[in-house]
Amino acid sequence: MNRTFKFAALGIVLSAFVGVLIWYIQSVKHTEEREKVSHIEHLFGSETLKVFEPVLPNTHAELPRDFDFHPEYQHEWWQLVAELTDPYGQTYWLRWRFFRYASDDRIATGWDNPQIYISNVVLNSHLGSLTDQRFSRGGIGQAGGLSRPFRVWIDEWSWRSLSETPFPGKLSISTDDFSVDLLMMNKGQATPIGDRGYHKKHDFLPRASFNVEIPFLSLSGVLMNKLSSQHIAIPVTGKGWMAKEWGSELVGTHYIGEDNFMFRLSEDKVLLVTQYRYETNLPYVSATIISDGGEVTNIASKDIKLEPLSTTFFAPGKRIPLRWHIEIPTQHIDIIVSADRKDNRVNFVLPQWQGEATTRGSHLVNGYIQLSGY
Repeated sequence: MNRTFKFAALGIVLSAFVGVLIWYIQSVKHTEEREKVSHIEHLFGSETLKVFEPVLPNTHAELPRDFDFHPEYQHEWWQLVAELTDPYGQTYWLRWRFFRYASDDRIATGWDNPQIYISNVVLNSHLGSLTDQRFSRGGIGQAGGLSRPFRVWIDEWSWRSLSETPFPGKLSISTDDFSVDLLMMNKGQATPIGDRGYHKKHDFLPRASFNVEIPFLSLSGVLMNKLSSQHIAIPVTGKGWMAKEWGSELVGTHYIGEDNFMFRLSEDKVLLVTQYRYETNLPYVSATIISDGGEVTNIASKDIKLEPLSTTFFAPGKRIPLRWHIEIPTQHIDIIVSADRKDNRVNFVLPQWQGEATTRGSHLVNGYIQLSGY
């Protein structure tokens, strides 16, 4: 009887311990998620007193008009992902983003200008993972954008063309570790995705933006390696993928982060898969296939299977899934995506992992992935 009592008591203690452990794990997980949400909403959350043009489903992107700037919307950004190769066969993955965000809807000049500009760059190669980031307020000449001719700049970083459209254009970036000067030529069509540019981010939440993809750029120029004492100039050529997005609700309530996958399925076809993650709602997944002739195939969320397969741990306690399964049966796509490097986590305004990835399965290709909010 005494022995039975001891076993029963031990069972009660173990049950209580397991219960407390489960509660603690769930509490920590919830706290981490709330910290992510609070951090993102603190930086970019919309306030009720701000009045910007809404993103409506009956409004569509028009080109070349929408290469112009959109100050009536709260934010817009441009992003280039480039795969460059030098004469010695070395590959360099360059990701550059130029971002405008209005802190409020006032029209003001000088230091009262509410426009905030952020630009960052990542170069991944045998040289390592090299990064830099710039910030500036608009209205003081340090950063801004013009439409005629097209130009965006922050400090000495700039993307400019000699016409009202961005291409042909020249991108010039210089950091302490490297510099790059690229001539960008568009060999395909600038393509609005979603409903002619209206790109929704959830079925049941009022979240959407306008989005244009330009995935068939031809690039040539010079990469300067400043890590060498001789500052070696390296000629490079390659392919680039430019994207532009604009809207008035950058993150939205309970937004946590997103996962972006960009792959060249062939010389004339690319795949874009995006997952938006929320604290209290199911993730929303969208996918688009774009041809170099501008043909767009939008794939419904229900027809996409996207799941993480394994997680990599980063200090301090960050966990990021760097191996994924993407399946789109209607397009005969079934691939396993694996990050090529494990050390590409960058600590920008919103920390994220980004870099080259390769696939196996129905398509053996390489591409680029960006994972944020982990």
